[in-house]
Amino acid sequence: MRSLALGLALATVASTTHAQPRATQPATGFVHVTASDTAGAALNGVIVSVEHSLRSVPATVTQTDVSGTALVGPLPAGTATLRARRLGYRDYTASINISAADTLRVSITLFINAQSLGAIRVVALRGDLTPDQRIDRERIAASVPHDAADVLREMPGTDAMRRGALGLDPVIRGLRDTQLGVYIDAARTFPGGPAGMDTPMSHVDPAHVQSMEVISGPYALTWGAGNLSAIRVTTNALPEAGAAPLAARLISGYDGNLNASELAGTLQGSVANGRLRYTTGGALREGDDYTAGDGTRIASGFQSREGRAKVGVTTGEHSMLSVLGAVQAQRDIDYPGRPLDAVFFDSQQWQAEWSLRRPSTGPRPGSRAFALRDVDVMAYVYDVDHLMDNNDKPTALANPNRTPPFPLLINTFSGVTVRGGRVSARLVAPSGWDVLVGSDVYDADHDAYRQTDRRDTGTPIRTDLIWGGARIMDAGAFARIDRMIGSARLAATVRLDMVNADTDSASAFFVEQYGNDLSSQEWNWSGATTLRIPVGNRWSVTAGVGSVVRTAEANERFSDRAAAKRAQTNAEFIGDPGLRPERSTQGDLWLEGRYNKLQLQVNAFARQLDDYITIQSTDLPRRQAGSPPPVFRFVNGRASYVGGEVIAVSPVTSALTLSASLALLRGDDETLNEPALGVTPMRSTVRARYAAPTSRWFVESAAHIAGSQTRVATTRGERATSGWTTVDLQGGVRLPSTGARELSLRVGARNLLDRAYVQHLTALNAFSTGRILEPGRVLFARVTMGM
Repeated sequence: MRSLALGLALATVASTTHAQPRATQPATGFVHVTASDTAGAALNGVIVSVEHSLRSVPATVTQTDVSGTALVGPLPAGTATLRARRLGYRDYTASINISAADTLRVSITLFINAQSLGAIRVVALRGDLTPDQRIDRERIAASVPHDAADVLREMPGTDAMRRGALGLDPVIRGLRDTQLGVYIDAARTFPGGPAGMDTPMSHVDPAHVQSMEVISGPYALTWGAGNLSAIRVTTNALPEAGAAPLAARLISGYDGNLNASELAGTLQGSVANGRLRYTTGGALREGDDYTAGDGTRIASGFQSREGRAKVGVTTGEHSMLSVLGAVQAQRDIDYPGRPLDAVFFDSQQWQAEWSLRRPSTGPRPGSRAFALRDVDVMAYVYDVDHLMDNNDKPTALANPNRTPPFPLLINTFSGVTVRGGRVSARLVAPSGWDVLVGSDVYDADHDAYRQTDRRDTGTPIRTDLIWGGARIMDAGAFARIDRMIGSARLAATVRLDMVNADTDSASAFFVEQYGNDLSSQEWNWSGATTLRIPVGNRWSVTAGVGSVVRTAEANERFSDRAAAKRAQTNAEFIGDPGLRPERSTQGDLWLEGRYNKLQLQVNAFARQLDDYITIQSTDLPRRQAGSPPPVFRFVNGRASYVGGEVIAVSPVTSALTLSASLALLRGDDETLNEPALGVTPMRSTVRARYAAPTSRWFVESAAHIAGSQTRVATTRGERATSGWTTVDLQGGVRLPSTGARELSLRVGARNLLDRAYVQHLTALNAFSTGRILEPGRVLFARVTMGM
């Protein structure tokens, strides 16, 4: 009996001991926040805080992840204040009630602050077209870019190749040039010059760029044809239907060292009860030579003028017709990495689009039919005219030690006109299927020739046809399905393209090499699929695989010993009209984890390029005596790449955020048995940012680190580079409003320690053969005023 009594007593004590904590601690719950902008796009990097009504409970702070969601908790049951803020958007505040043993789901919409510090929004997309990497709008503004591609240097896994002041060539995981599909407001675009002086992104002023989306792999099949990877730039969006009739924004800035100034403004509004909306703007930008960290003076002058307008007219309850027009004039652009400078680029884009956006009304009971949700119909014309000369190059001077010894006058004329269109429809079914079907087409016409005269006597020497009326037409159809299967998300896309390529004329030498029949036709299949699976509340895994085909572009097919941007040297290149289309097959794995104080992403990929379009040296004669040997020919081969990125973000407090990123890449040209050409070395960025809780001011510092690159394609003129580290520092303040006006100021220093360094992908100087040094210390200031 004593033993029984003792046992009962011990059991009672144990029960009481275990029960006491549950009795004294309040029941807890979670808060799940989903943040999006007014277009419904997920917003990553939103600072979310929950302040409980119980004073003994400290505030909990976290940050939305790449899907725009954040999980806060566990938190005691009771009332609390939910706050969300992101620079560039209006703050959000709401009262919430947290229930015990439950998850409160809150969806919030953040509205753009038209008078904010403002910047380009850059998002990298996974294969399922959901955000992958987080690049905050305000952070991109730190670079005050003069070329839109410059912001890609801020993202792990992407880069930009410098040849001059403008025309930085985007690079994504070792892919470049037309391996990347570049879309400006959904229109397919191509460079205007054969020598790699421009990219389509250089023909959009950064002040007019609203967002930039990047897909690092063969998953952009619904955007257009031949995208081994892709970039989509969206310019200033139309305002909301309820916006004020007139809102204005003015930006003025200056960069020391670069001696670069900018002045840009936009006007936008909504009138006629929201039935007519408009946005229009202009930008003036110019710069001069800069000094590198070792005191070397680098030619980098340029002038750019741009005007852009978009008008939208409501054509029905849920439909709109919008028209876009843009013109840009660039003048006197220095290119130390090219044998010629640009006298001008004149570009224009004209576009009309009709769109239907039906709201979701929910499934009809018992219905299995698909419902039409969205329709888009678009037509566009994109045109670039281009003139290059050698007026400020050594070849314009007499040189008895050169062949020919007399001064030369060289002019190269080139241009491209792209006409295209796209139609698509999105259908949804109550069973959860989301289907996008559509078709797109583009017709790109290229012309280029070079005139060489004696500068001292004006005597014509020769006229060289680079390509004459080279035309590539691609018509494609695509279908994409997207469905939630339980908590997993499956997406799959298939695409078929028909390609016609020909040229109106070719040089006698080119015909001698390949014959008179230079036309070809292709049928190309592409496809991709991704599957995203959540692993608990904190982690998710996404796997993707895709295979996409890219047809050879005009330079690769039809150029006759002209300069090209595939290599860093200024040698001559000859095309091959018989090139087979290039196929990229890639597998990806994305791992994402999120905690209140840490968000982690690990992305890894492997890519195989079959019929890889690369270059190989030949013994063909050079056209220009001053061109460096040898002449390269575009050929098919085989290459492979592996790499990945790691990104970690920690919102230490509601004001302080720490982040770090690392990108690694390895490429091998299996045909030439050497490293692939143009592989970015190891890159890392460590960043600390303090933003005042009022969102009125911030300060940020960043260290950018690049490793050395010794794995180089020596047979194609590539050279090894040393590693480097640079430090940036900047801050911004938004001054108190005066009436409807708002004023913000941003100041800072890039390359604060004035290091002398070169990016590995930067071109070689056309005459000294040394790589072009990046700018030394650059002090900058930028003022934004809105009303």
